[in-house]
Amino acid sequence: MISMRGAGTKPEALPMSSVMIKCPNTGRSVSTAIETEPSMFHRLPKIAARMRCPACGQKHVWMTSSAWLAGEPRLVEQVRPVKIEAA
Repeated sequence: MISMRGAGTKPEALPMSSVMIKCPNTGRSVSTAIETEPSMFHRLPKIAARMRCPACGQKHVWMTSSAWLAGEPRLVEQVRPVKIEAA
């Protein structure tokens, strides 16, 4: 997307980020080959998308709810240690 900053000025490109998912086979972060602005990413519809994974070569179905933008912090589920008591 191009942003115009005042009349008669050159268009200024807005920062774009790659939409990322986690490969379910390798656990690696991979690009979906989609680039977007952060403000547009948060407005993407909640639909399923398909892609061929560059990490494992398989086709994956992913949702925007499981994706994130490269270079941006993301929420991750924290695993709490389980206390095992001796019998």
